[in-house]
Amino acid sequence: APSVNGQAEVIVEALSAADVNPESITYVEAHGTATALGDPAEIAGLTKAWRKWTDKRQYCAIGSVKTNIGHLDAAAGVAGLIKTVLSLEHRQIPKSLHYEAPNPQIDFGASPFRVATELSEWKSEGPRRAGVSAFGIGGTNAHAIVEEAPILPPTDPARPFQLLVLSAKSTAALDQATRRLAAS
Repeated sequence: APSVNGQAEVIVEALSAADVNPESITYVEAHGTATALGDPAEIAGLTKAWRKWTDKRQYCAIGSVKTNIGHLDAAAGVAGLIKTVLSLEHRQIPKSLHYEAPNPQIDFGASPFRVATELSEWKSEGPRRAGVSAFGIGGTNAHAIVEEAPILPPTDPARPFQLLVLSAKSTAALDQATRRLAAS
């Protein structure tokens, strides 16, 4: 069964390993079971973990890919990660579809979290950061901290050559990729 303490422990471990303050995380992609037991346990675990560093309230948007595509069983965590990476790339926090009211056992007002109720620009004073949770029955708990890629400066136009690396499974596939690139 979902465990507040087990989830909080893995989230604290992820935050500590990433060496980031949760105040710099402005979105969490929740596991989002949409069950009477699972969602309150997840928000309680997240809140317990966040409270080791901050008392701020309702500054961090929360959502779950399951509102878009349903539960994907073993692929739920990776689907949440993909959604979060795309959200970082587009600098937008997606709306939680079909959300009408919080589970009455969740006190969002006392937590750092608020449900993302509309598509919004992802504003941040530093690099955009997100947490991604994946929890399973039996204690399979995972939480990752994801940060947007840094903006790289353009390459120097005065440089006469640029390195272009091609990769393929075989020599024949590499030759074919090289021909396609040369033809484009």
